[in-house]
Amino acid sequence: MLCALLLPLLLAPWQASRAEALGRLFFTPAERARIDHPPKAVPPPVPPPRLDGIITRSAGAPTLFLDGRATLATPRQVNAGDGTARITGPDGRSHRLRVGDPPPESSPP
Repeated sequence: MLCALLLPLLLAPWQASRAEALGRLFFTPAERARIDHPPKAVPPPVPPPRLDGIITRSAGAPTLFLDGRATLATPRQVNAGDGTARITGPDGRSHRLRVGDPPPESSPP
């Protein structure tokens, strides 16, 4: 009887030293890295501003009206012949806008 009680006590340290954490089974290191650090969501692109108007001068910088606000431009940005201007959007992308064109998100499909 005493042997039956002492046997589990003697085996307990041996089993504890052999036990290993199972961790994540059935995943490769690349899959585990993807689970631990999921990719960040990419925000949708920001639409360009609306070009409401262009004022050109014989001397001085042209003025663009973007979303109702006056903004100074360089002469290279503006093509007065076809009423377009090259604008850099808030996200850093460059756009060729025409005066009066609707923003891309509001144009019909």
